[in-house]
Amino acid sequence: TKVFSDDCADAVCKLKKGNTYQISISFKPASDLKVLEASLAGVIAGIPIPFPLPVSDGCVACGNTCPIASGTEVTFTEALKVEPSYPALRLVSRWKLKNCG
Repeated sequence: TKVFSDDCADAVCKLKKGNTYQISISFKPASDLKVLEASLAGVIAGIPIPFPLPVSDGCVACGNTCPIASGTEVTFTEALKVEPSYPALRLVSRWKLKNCG
């Protein structure tokens, strides 16, 4: 699994308010995927706080490729806007792609 942003090549990225970042996660599923659900949480003081995604349907974010056969490399892509109203803080983001089928 590889995670990367169009504006950051490091494991730790500084995201600026008001900008939109293209986040991509490349992976090869170990089993066939019929339905793929995406979620994002910001981990603050050890507590995951859910963050709404514009597209939570992982199949759509992977280019409408479901079902996905096991071992097939696919890339989940999401545009993530950092709103100017968000508080300035340092946190870990936790992305999940879950097989729901």
